[in-house]
Amino acid sequence: MTNPDSDNRSTFRPTAMDLALRTAPAGSPETVPHIGMVLHCEGKPPGRARVAAHLAERLPSLPALTSYLAPGGKRWQRRAALDLDAYVVEQALAPDPDAIDRAVRELISEPLPEDAPHWQMHLLHGHAPDRYVIFLRVHHALQDASGLLHTLEVLFGSEGEKARSSAPYHGFDSRPSIGLGDRIRAGGAAADSLLRTGMWASRGSRFSSRREQHWCRVPTEALKAAAESCGGTGNDAYLAALAHALHTWSARWQRPAYTGSAVPLLIPANTRRPAEADAPGNRVAMMKVALPGGDITAAERLRSAPRSTRSLKSPRLREALRRLYDHMPTPLMRRSLEIASSPRHTSAMASNVALRTPLAFEGDPVTRIAPVMWAPEGIPLASLLLTYMDTTTVCFTSDRDIPGLDQIHHYWLEAVESLAGKAHDDRERPSD
Repeated sequence: MTNPDSDNRSTFRPTAMDLALRTAPAGSPETVPHIGMVLHCEGKPPGRARVAAHLAERLPSLPALTSYLAPGGKRWQRRAALDLDAYVVEQALAPDPDAIDRAVRELISEPLPEDAPHWQMHLLHGHAPDRYVIFLRVHHALQDASGLLHTLEVLFGSEGEKARSSAPYHGFDSRPSIGLGDRIRAGGAAADSLLRTGMWASRGSRFSSRREQHWCRVPTEALKAAAESCGGTGNDAYLAALAHALHTWSARWQRPAYTGSAVPLLIPANTRRPAEADAPGNRVAMMKVALPGGDITAAERLRSAPRSTRSLKSPRLREALRRLYDHMPTPLMRRSLEIASSPRHTSAMASNVALRTPLAFEGDPVTRIAPVMWAPEGIPLASLLLTYMDTTTVCFTSDRDIPGLDQIHHYWLEAVESLAGKAHDDRERPSD
């Protein structure tokens, strides 16, 4: 669908990550780099025309959704007008509480508009009375998870309210100054993300291009309370529980089971600046953290998490990584991603974002949001945690051909419940 009203005067240049993701290898539609957000709304379903009219009104404030990157292109092109008939799709579902999850699993790998900005919005209803879902899915080259937060805030936040965007990395509120030592650390962190891990080496090259998604929800306070006992953050609890879930999965399903001293996790760290809240494309740096392996409890893993994740909490390191990535040639970026997803180097991927703004569609409140994560070729498991209001929702996207990996969300939830229970017991225990 070529738009003759293309405006090539975009002020945004694609990053090396954007260009790499635009042509990322995909062995099936399920590994095409699509991500999304599923907004659960309370109220009478509005109909496609109302959603399209709402979009048309707010699109001028969203340069990302009117940007297009042609294959081999060197610059984002702005499209002055979009045919919203191709972008807003309505679908009635059977009355079934699981209908939304099934629909999202099917829709996430459907083709997006090809010769135009790569996104689509689905209005889903019928699964429950006075409930509907707005599912926004995008090509990962067009937006990363943090960029999607800003899009949701503009589309469904209070009009005229100038709230701080959830998209930029909070550590960049005042731009950190960096020195030679920070640049050296950034180079080391980039190299560490490509080291051999051994977690999945027993599978050789036996990964598939088939994917499936599972979700689970927990109170946000449960993660925070669990981490407080060791001076950590909710993200520390999330990653410790994920490392424990992977250990549980390996012990029950992997032969031979993984016995390494560390469980490595690949983290796409947000490096988006405040002035780039509305920019198309990706602003991330790949970092690797290692949580303790071995046959220990989830609580013991969590106690080590603040030390294991210290690098993620350094604004100066992220600033140095951002500058490193800004100057990385696209061929080198492609090669780095190939190495990171090769069998001897691959790790589970884990992302974490938080949306601080309450959302609504024309007065109908968005009661919860579920993210949809992409697991690239060669990455057997990828998770994306989203905090909205007082609920944390995690999407686990896994290789469908790896036995037992479809249970990882249950193992993660068990680990979180164990950590939350211990935190509660510790608070209730009388002090000496």
